[in-house]
Amino acid sequence: MPFPWPRWFGSTETSRSTRRRSLRAQRGARRAGGQTPTLQEDSKAVAERRRMRTGIGIGAAFLLVIVGVVLFGYYQEFYKPPRVWAGSVNGVEFTMGDLVQRIRVLQGVNRYQGGQVNLSTVPFEYLQDLINAEILRQQSSALGIEIKDEAIEQELRRRLAPTPEPGQETDPGQLEREFRDNYGTYLTATGLSDSEHRVIVEEQISVRALALLLSREIESPQQQVEIQWIQLPLDSDILPGDVKQRLENEDFTRVAQELNTTSPFAGSDGYVGWVPQGAFPDFDGIIFGNEEDGLEPLVPGAVSEPAFSEDGFFLVKVLSEPEERELDDRMGLKLTLEAVDAWQRDALEALRSQERVRMKFNSELYKWVTKQVFITAPRVDRPATGSGQTLPGLGR
Repeated sequence: MPFPWPRWFGSTETSRSTRRRSLRAQRGARRAGGQTPTLQEDSKAVAERRRMRTGIGIGAAFLLVIVGVVLFGYYQEFYKPPRVWAGSVNGVEFTMGDLVQRIRVLQGVNRYQGGQVNLSTVPFEYLQDLINAEILRQQSSALGIEIKDEAIEQELRRRLAPTPEPGQETDPGQLEREFRDNYGTYLTATGLSDSEHRVIVEEQISVRALALLLSREIESPQQQVEIQWIQLPLDSDILPGDVKQRLENEDFTRVAQELNTTSPFAGSDGYVGWVPQGAFPDFDGIIFGNEEDGLEPLVPGAVSEPAFSEDGFFLVKVLSEPEERELDDRMGLKLTLEAVDAWQRDALEALRSQERVRMKFNSELYKWVTKQVFITAPRVDRPATGSGQTLPGLGR
């Protein structure tokens, strides 16, 4: 007896055909209306990911540009300039960083002694000093100059060790501690290490040794002329020609007392004293004459036309005929200084003619050097203890 349930629920064949119709309907719906909701959602996610990757790429590129600009600026401002060579002597090079270091020493010393650095001239002067120091270092053996560690230590103590009062009882240990404290303060002020400072002291002692060597060749007695002068600063508002006109009717000493710039070689009245030939090379033709240039020496009582030198404008008055006299200490020192300058010029010119010396300094490097020195803040204040004439190199 057959069961009745196939008629109530439908047959198996009917269910299969129904499913097939349903699938065909879905395919038709796709063709008629597009993707299903699930596929639409997947497409939106893909597009969103693409936009995100594009944004990240643009941001990364922008960040790399910023980093590149910063790094290039750092390279141009801090890394490259100190390593640019400033000069060389026989292949031994020194850099702009070395030049800044030397100027900072002067900056620290001047602040330590109550002075300031003239940045309009110092960078050029110190570049020349670096060249001169290296030339002397290389020629020291030939000159018989040898600076030992003991001489450097003795010079350090001469400059910085405390000096007891006559008759005062002293404790050697206390004096040593004070010297070390003074030396540490000095290094802090100049921004130097001990080894760097000793190199500079060695150079200064070498210049002094050269000066002593050259001073032995200076003869005494020798011909000298007594002079007086009026010195005007280079930036003075007073014209030298106007002063010359005044001297036609006014006393030289009185005008000098009014206008003269005092110097180590002349007082407020302009009196210099007895001067040998070569002590003031700029005025040798005026005072002693020059046959090659057809210059006659001034007669006693005559006043020169305004003469220019790096120290200012001068009107020179000759007070006496030439006399053979012993050199005083002041003129002996001046002749020694001039002899050192002449030796340095001749040595430099000889190496230049052989293309064994090079120097590099332009407006851009000057700006960089002055900026680095300007932003350096000295850390020690100390008043000057005195000043006076020194041999070349002792103040540097």
